[in-house]
Amino acid sequence: MPPELDRPPDRRGILHGSKGISPWILFAFSTAIITDPPPAAPGAAAGTPPAGMPDRSVPWMEQALSIALIAIVFIAVGVTISIILVPGERDTFTEFYILGPKGKAADYPTEFMAGTPQTVIIGIGNHEGRDITYTVQTFAVQGRFDDVTNQTVISSATLLDRFSVTVPHNQTAEQPYTFRIMDPNTNRIEFILFKEAPPEVHGSDLIDASYRDLHLWLRVH
Repeated sequence: MPPELDRPPDRRGILHGSKGISPWILFAFSTAIITDPPPAAPGAAAGTPPAGMPDRSVPWMEQALSIALIAIVFIAVGVTISIILVPGERDTFTEFYILGPKGKAADYPTEFMAGTPQTVIIGIGNHEGRDITYTVQTFAVQGRFDDVTNQTVISSATLLDRFSVTVPHNQTAEQPYTFRIMDPNTNRIEFILFKEAPPEVHGSDLIDASYRDLHLWLRVH
């Protein structure tokens, strides 16, 4: 069965796909609201409309609303520019995935004889905004599913391997990984990822403390 992948969604379309109405159109529309009063008739006081014409000068409240709209437009433009130029915490994430031995999300080694070598491909995609040295640990796990709590209860977790890999920002590293399961009672292999030094805890606590984790359910004969 395919592994349970823990991948954050691709966020690149958040800004590129949201065009909306240009702030400059709103600016032009708002400034059009403020109009000068019609010229005064000869001999009339300044600001007085010609005889027979209604007074079309813009009330002060209408002008105030127009100025407020202009201010809102400029604030929106500033916020948009800051979002584009200053990446936020939501823009950083790490991809962590497992592929089968042929480099596809299929043909995972999930049923085999104890002691035989099995190979998968581990992939790490760094989108954290800086180069990171990741640590990967793998565990042979014996666990059972608890129908009451709807969770897997781990009875034992044996460390199989531990290695580190440095991945530059905005790049992905894929490397084959071969493992052997010696105990037929093992029914799961766990892959856990840390982007900082792993804490000094063990078993399920270490899995819970990981940055990302994946697993394959196994049938070992």
